[in-house]
Amino acid sequence: MYGTWHGLTHQPQFQTGTMILLSDGRVMVQEEATPHWHALTPDSAGSYLNGTWSTLADMRFWRRYYALGMLKDGRIILIGGEQNGDFPDTNKGEIYDPVADTWTPIPTPPLPKIGDASCCVLPDGRFMVGYIDDVDCVIYDPVTNGWSAAGKKHVRSNEETWVLLPDETIVTINCIAPHQNKPEKYVIGANAWKVEGVQPVAMIDPVMSEIGPGMLMTNGKVIFFGSDNAVDPAAKTTHGRTVIYTPPANPTGTGTWKEGPRIPHVGGDTIVCNDCPATLLPNGKVLFSGAPWEFKDWGQPIYMFEYDPDTDTIAHAPTPPNNHAQVFWSRFMLLPTGQVLFSPSSGDVQCYTPVGGPKEAWRPTISAIVPSGSSDSYLVKGTQLNGLSQANMYGDDCCPATNYPLLRLRNTATNRIYYARTYAFSTMGVATGASLQSARFTLPPMPYGNYDLCVVANGISSHCIDFCHRPRKRCCCPEPEAPSCVCERCAEEACCCGQREIDPVISELKAEVRSLQNSVRRLASLVTADEAAHPPKESKKADVAAGGKTKK
Repeated sequence: MYGTWHGLTHQPQFQTGTMILLSDGRVMVQEEATPHWHALTPDSAGSYLNGTWSTLADMRFWRRYYALGMLKDGRIILIGGEQNGDFPDTNKGEIYDPVADTWTPIPTPPLPKIGDASCCVLPDGRFMVGYIDDVDCVIYDPVTNGWSAAGKKHVRSNEETWVLLPDETIVTINCIAPHQNKPEKYVIGANAWKVEGVQPVAMIDPVMSEIGPGMLMTNGKVIFFGSDNAVDPAAKTTHGRTVIYTPPANPTGTGTWKEGPRIPHVGGDTIVCNDCPATLLPNGKVLFSGAPWEFKDWGQPIYMFEYDPDTDTIAHAPTPPNNHAQVFWSRFMLLPTGQVLFSPSSGDVQCYTPVGGPKEAWRPTISAIVPSGSSDSYLVKGTQLNGLSQANMYGDDCCPATNYPLLRLRNTATNRIYYARTYAFSTMGVATGASLQSARFTLPPMPYGNYDLCVVANGISSHCIDFCHRPRKRCCCPEPEAPSCVCERCAEEACCCGQREIDPVISELKAEVRSLQNSVRRLASLVTADEAAHPPKESKKADVAAGGKTKK
C-alpha cells in the first residue's frame, strides 16, 4: 500500500524554494531566487493541507543552493549560495531568529567560497561545512559566534551528502574525480576524517559528479541513492544503483558496504538520483525522488519511489501532479503530522500522506514536564526526543534535517491544536536510545485548561500525557476579598477554575500585522529584476551543455 498526494487548499502565491521546519511547527519557505521568506502555519485542527501563509523578514540578498540547519536554540543558520545576489559561491552567512523575525549576519569563515557546500549540525550544536574547492572543513560555534578549523578530508567535499550517525560520526561518498565512489567518515570526537571501506558498485555519474540523498534508517543502516546509470551485464540494461552502509561497533572502526536494490525503470527509462531529496517516513520506509538519466543533464519528469528496508526493495510510488520539472528542483519537507510536502520550486505544493505508522520502539518518550522560568516556559525530559535520523535529506544544495523535538498540544475541550516553541535542545544527535534528553518549550497564547501534550520528532509522536495549562502562582478564581490576588495555593490546585482564557485571536492579529509590515517593506523596495542577477532554471542545463558546470 502506498500513500496519496493532495494539493494544498491555499497554494502559495509565489514560486517555492527551500523549506525548513521551524521548532514552533511552522514551515519556513524561501521564495525562489529572492531574499523573501514565507511561513506555512497549520490550521486549528493541525492540518498543513489547510494551512495559511504569512510573510517573514527578508534575508540580506537572494541565494539558492546553500548550507543550512537548525541550531540548538531554535534559530536557523544559513550560509553560502552557489547562485546569489552577492558573488559566485558566496561565503557570507546569516542566522534567522523566528521569535524576533530578524536575520543577523555571522562572521565569514576562513574559506573564500562556500556556495552549495555540504554541511551538518553536529550533536553538540556546532555547524560544520566543507570547502567546495579543497579538502578543508570549518566549524561554526554559535556560542562564540566564531569559526575554527575541522579535520581535513582526503578529497574535497563538493557535491557530497553528509549523513550523521548515532555514534557521532558522519559518513559520505566522494563525488569528484579521480576519487569518485570512495567513502569517507568524519569522527567528531577525534576531529578527523578516515577512509571508510570500499563500495561494491559505482554510484557517481562520471560526467555529472552528482549523487542523490543518503538516509540513516530505523535499522541503524544508511542507504545512498546513486546517479550513475550502471550497466547490468546479465540483463544488458542500465539501472540507477543504491548502496547500504552498516556502521561498525566502534566509531573509529570501519563499516561495511553492500549493493542495495536497483531503482526500477519507469516507462522503459533508467531512473537515477542526481541532486534530489529523500524523507524517512514514520512507517520506516524511505520516500525519494528520481528522474530519467540524461547525458550531462538533470532528467525530468520527477518520479517518486519508496524503499522498504524490511524487504530490501524499491517500488514506484504514486506520482504527484506537479512533477514536470528537472529533478534538482525537488524539495521535500517532513511535517510533524508524518506527511511530506513536495514542490519542484513551483507555486504548486503537494502533500504526501503515507500508509502505516511507526513501531512503538521508534517513538519519543516523555518522562517529565518541569516548569521553568516564566509562567509559559517549561522543560521537557525524555528519550529519543530528536528522533532516529536526520530524516529529511537532500545533500549539498539543501539540508533541512528535522532531528529536533517539536511539542504539540490538543485542547481536550475544543480539540484545537497548538504548537509550542522548542529550543535549548540538549543534543542535536540522532537515535540517542535510552539516554535522557531535554528541551525547553514556551507555550503560545492559548486558553487555560486541560491538554493532551506530546513530543514529535521526524513526524513520529510520543504517547500523549495530560497537561494542565493554568496561571502560575496566581489565583485561578479571584476571591471577593482579593480580586487580583497572588498566592501559592493555585500553583498546587488540580487545574483552573472556570477555564479562564486568554484569547489567542489577539496573538494571531499581532502576527498578521507583522506579516503585513514585511509585505509593505517588500513592496516598497520592489525593483525590476535583472535577468543576469537571477539565473533561470535553464542556465544550469545550458552551462553543462557548454562544457561548464553551474554546480561545482
